[in-house]
Amino acid sequence: MPAKILFLLLVLALSGCASLQPPPSTSTAGAAARGAAMASRDAEAAQQRLAAVAAQRAGAEQQFCPNWRQALGQARSNAMGCARMPLGEQATCWQAVSQWAQEESRYFHALTPLFQGGAYATPAAQAARFFDLAQGWAITCQDGQQACSAASGHQQMNDHKNIVNRFCSR
Repeated sequence: MPAKILFLLLVLALSGCASLQPPPSTSTAGAAARGAAMASRDAEAAQQRLAAVAAQRAGAEQQFCPNWRQALGQARSNAMGCARMPLGEQATCWQAVSQWAQEESRYFHALTPLFQGGAYATPAAQAARFFDLAQGWAITCQDGQQACSAASGHQQMNDHKNIVNRFCSR
């Protein structure tokens, strides 16, 4: 019998312990406070990144049209310069123009996501496409004046150029 009584007392004692709620621990409160502080720092960092992107976007928008005009002028100058060169030197000139146009294309392509959702998104994409086509045209021109004149894409290049020019003239 003493074993049964001891067993019942033990069961009662354990069941009473199981129903008690543990006191709130200071480690839980500390973890919650650290989590709140971390969330606050993350929110502040996100706000700073947004402000930096907004400043970068505003600067890029301000420079977009001047950079476009400069690049377009350089494209004209490059094309006329290569066309005026002696035939034996034209291929090398057009190769350099093609590489230059590729870099301009990369620049305008890089602006497109920065301008996403804004007024400059379409002109940046059009400028990038213009220089994509200009690069291909310059590669074709390496094969001589006749290939250069017969190259396709002139109308598309003009369409892209006109869209950007209209945007930049307003």
